[in-house]
Amino acid sequence: MGVKERRDRERLEMRQSILDSARAIAAKEGWQAVTIRRVAEKIEYSPPAIYEYFESKEALMEEEAREAFEIFLADLIAARDAHTDPRERLRAMGDAYWNFVWKHPELYQVISGLGGVNLCGPGHEHPHSEGQQVFETFRDVLQANLPPGGRTAEEVEGKVTILWSLFHGFIALLMTGRIPMEKRDRARALAGQAVEDLLTTWSGRQA
Repeated sequence: MGVKERRDRERLEMRQSILDSARAIAAKEGWQAVTIRRVAEKIEYSPPAIYEYFESKEALMEEEAREAFEIFLADLIAARDAHTDPRERLRAMGDAYWNFVWKHPELYQVISGLGGVNLCGPGHEHPHSEGQQVFETFRDVLQANLPPGGRTAEEVEGKVTILWSLFHGFIALLMTGRIPMEKRDRARALAGQAVEDLLTTWSGRQA
């Protein structure tokens, strides 16, 4: 390995170390506790050294969001590809969504504006291609569950938004303590039943 290649690898490793350290702080104390100074202390670097990789905390958070979407997308695709039946695919993706949230709550917070994260204001519409792919993955699987008459682009996108809002609503209520965490399994069951009821309605089947 040449000198340039080694330096490039070291820079990538340091950049990832910064991201991992910020994530570790957030997992323990919340994203509001993440600062450039705190991250620098954790990896035993000076704050100016961090700025060589990220020009601001905002830039750091944007990259955290990109990585979070990437991990989320991989989980959803794995769940989808484990099944061939459209309804089972959607159920498995719902499970993957729920499991991702509680395995990586700090990552879900950074892509959804929870836990003191604010990347959703003007100029921060999550331009990450991975985020768009998450939506498209749900859209394609949901579309396969609908009768031909309900598959226009606008209709399917609206239905994806409804399902996403339903799941996110339960999760936000749990994360903010509005639903006690000991009722998390009950919340998951209710979310799943709501999805099944909506699919039954949308498909025109009898319950």
